[in-house]
Amino acid sequence: MRVNILWLGTLMLLLGAGGAVMAADPPEDEVKAELQKFQGTWVLVAGEMDGKKVAEEHVKASKITFDGNKVMVDTPHQSHETIVATIMKLDPTKTPKEMHWLRTTGPNAGTTMIAIYEFEGADQYKIRFDPVGKTVPKEFGPTEGTGHIWHTWRRVKQ
Repeated sequence: MRVNILWLGTLMLLLGAGGAVMAADPPEDEVKAELQKFQGTWVLVAGEMDGKKVAEEHVKASKITFDGNKVMVDTPHQSHETIVATIMKLDPTKTPKEMHWLRTTGPNAGTTMIAIYEFEGADQYKIRFDPVGKTVPKEFGPTEGTGHIWHTWRRVKQ
């Protein structure tokens, strides 16, 4: 009897640990809802590269379009060509929220970057990432010396 209780206790601990591991991935419906928030075209309202403000003419010329998990980015301060990327993972359960995306064209093509982001209402969000994909930002704030890019985007009203 004592062995059975010990075995049952061990089994419950293992199942509990397995459940915690399985819970590490956000629920699919939350991810789909979060991805839906990004859909459409956005314009840059402010930007920083390595702690330096992006030139106003580059801010005005920048836009990003989300179509499903595909992203097309026009940001002259990063590239003269359109950057195309694929969102590989969204995690709206983390603090700050995370977006994993793979650039398929543009600088550092083939690189997976992990960005942090935060919505500021339904029609604006900020994002911070390392364009070479070597580090993962932990918070929003000054970026000088990190090489990180920090953008604030506003949705284009249709």
